Amino acid sequence: MAEDAAAGADNRGLFDDFGAFRTPTTEDFNSVLTHGLVAPDANVLLNLYRYTEQARGDLLRALGALEDRLWVPHQVLVEFWRNRESTLSDARSSGAQAAEDMAGHADQAERTLRTWANRVALPEEETEHLRSQLNKVFDDAQETIVKVGEGEWQNITHDTSTDPVITELEPALDGQVGAPLSPEDHDKAIAEGMRRVEKRLPPGYMDKTKEGVGAAADYLVWEQILREAGRRQCDVLFLTADVKEDWWRKEQGFNRGPRPELTEELRTAGGGRLFMLTPKRFLEVAAPILEFGLREGSVEDIERVERIGTDDGTYGGWTTDALQELFDRLTYESYEDRVAVIKYAAEMDGVADAKSVYAICHYPESRSLRGFTKPVTRITGLLRNLGKIPESAVQVLKAEYDAGPGPASGFCVHPLLVPLVNELGVEDES
Repeated sequence: MAEDAAAGADNRGLFDDFGAFRTPTTEDFNSVLTHGLVAPDANVLLNLYRYTEQARGDLLRALGALEDRLWVPHQVLVEFWRNRESTLSDARSSGAQAAEDMAGHADQAERTLRTWANRVALPEEETEHLRSQLNKVFDDAQETIVKVGEGEWQNITHDTSTDPVITELEPALDGQVGAPLSPEDHDKAIAEGMRRVEKRLPPGYMDKTKEGVGAAADYLVWEQILREAGRRQCDVLFLTADVKEDWWRKEQGFNRGPRPELTEELRTAGGGRLFMLTPKRFLEVAAPILEFGLREGSVEDIERVERIGTDDGTYGGWTTDALQELFDRLTYESYEDRVAVIKYAAEMDGVADAKSVYAICHYPESRSLRGFTKPVTRITGLLRNLGKIPESAVQVLKAEYDAGPGPASGFCVHPLLVPLVNELGVEDES
């Protein structure tokens, strides 16, 4: 009997070792917001420069309502001050950049229109009429973008004494910032952060391409959270606009919660449960619990910024550098014909028919196109493993079939990648 009791003591339940998979309830959020530790990431503070005045005010009031539950890791402020000037400049120039991008899209749209018009032999008079209408729409959009941008940023300044963001942020964080690690502990944390990057262990390995020890910044934030949570022995809500896989457990492309490894690490450090929310969800969850007024439009504006952050200047998870590396690796392995097909397909609105592929690659008609995309898929997988693109990055080249199994009728480039491939093509020509 004693042996049976001893064996039973080690028996586990459904969530004992799988707490990261438990969906948080309203009661869970109520507990962590009123008795736990809420730690914002640096991107949350930096995004204050991207919100409207109203949305910024509502988020700061929500953080202020947390009182002593709000705690900012010292590394978060290191990142904030390191990136404040560039964030402010980026935000200031966003209108001009958007207008410039819009001009590029206008050129692309006009090329697409002319390609289509040539294919269907549209009379030149009708083509010019459509082109005129198209240009008017883009011109109006550019004018509005510049006007709104100039008006929105006229009060934002690099001077901290007159910067409205700093004016509101300073009292909100007064007494809520953690102390820095000791020099010895800081060096140890840097070493551990870099080790995790190399081993692809969360958090931070998606920042592998950052220069120097910058890739260890996320781990520094995490280490400081672990220490404070262990000291308080409480649950933690990490508030972040970062949506990368080295923080989040992703299922079918959706963020379902924190990585299980992080949940277990927090528990081992003496803390409780780990919760993660984006600023948008935080406002929605916290408003009724902390009983502060949430004005109409604030959530939508924060969601707008989150969508921009998710894109992160990429196309379907790809960046210009990552796509160029794919092309370079294909060329190095003597698969430059694949690069040529990808570029041709992008020029043709994303599709290269089989006949064109045979012509581009100088293949005899007897050659099969089976396995044509394998080198592209293989190198894409390598770039994922290297952290150059996220796991969710779209497939670059995919075979198309007119009627089920059989020879491929052609190959397509993912629609999200078409503008990026064309942009690379323009750079090559210049």
